[in-house]
Amino acid sequence: MERIHLNKIMQQISEFKNLHLGKKLFILSSGPSLAELDLSLLKNKIAMGLNRSTLIYPTPYYQCVFDYRLFDLYQEDYKKVRQLFTLEGRPLGLPLKLLGGEGFSFDLEKGIYSGYTISYFALQAAVYMGFKKIFFLGLDLKHEGPKTHFFGQDPQTVNHEQTEFPKMQKMLSFGANTLASSDVEVYNCSPISTLEGFPKISYQDALAC
Repeated sequence: MERIHLNKIMQQISEFKNLHLGKKLFILSSGPSLAELDLSLLKNKIAMGLNRSTLIYPTPYYQCVFDYRLFDLYQEDYKKVRQLFTLEGRPLGLPLKLLGGEGFSFDLEKGIYSGYTISYFALQAAVYMGFKKIFFLGLDLKHEGPKTHFFGQDPQTVNHEQTEFPKMQKMLSFGANTLASSDVEVYNCSPISTLEGFPKISYQDALAC
């Protein structure tokens, strides 16, 4: 019975391979700068939400979440999205096997790396689905005064600039280097981010691409 169940999951994952080959994707990270954008302009675009982005953009094409705490808080919101990608053991969504923290997976049937941030998880999913232009919105890795996220402050993440952001920057830079010789273009639309590796572009220019 377990073998049949696993085969069924793998078949579902494989259906996303190059599903959007050559298309453009906007990924909604959770940094403070996301609150400054007019996300209604994404109406006719393919958008992938991350974590609590449903609070500001409730109907993304895709959603990525793997934090157990967020499923407890926003499970009803996640049930409304078109397709949710997550890790094994979560209460809903299409589960992917966690291969570890560091690495880059081009084959989601084998599994995915966390990269210590859901933005890195989403990047691997986007590449697997064949997107060739990927634009990160709100990928700040930086707090704006007391604001840790677009919605305000999460007390559990106030120390992330010292603890978690360096690890995230390391892996996102690794992802940029991994994709440098590919035909996938990844851009960061955050005006306040100091993340290196992904070229910066304005939100308006990204929409016009």
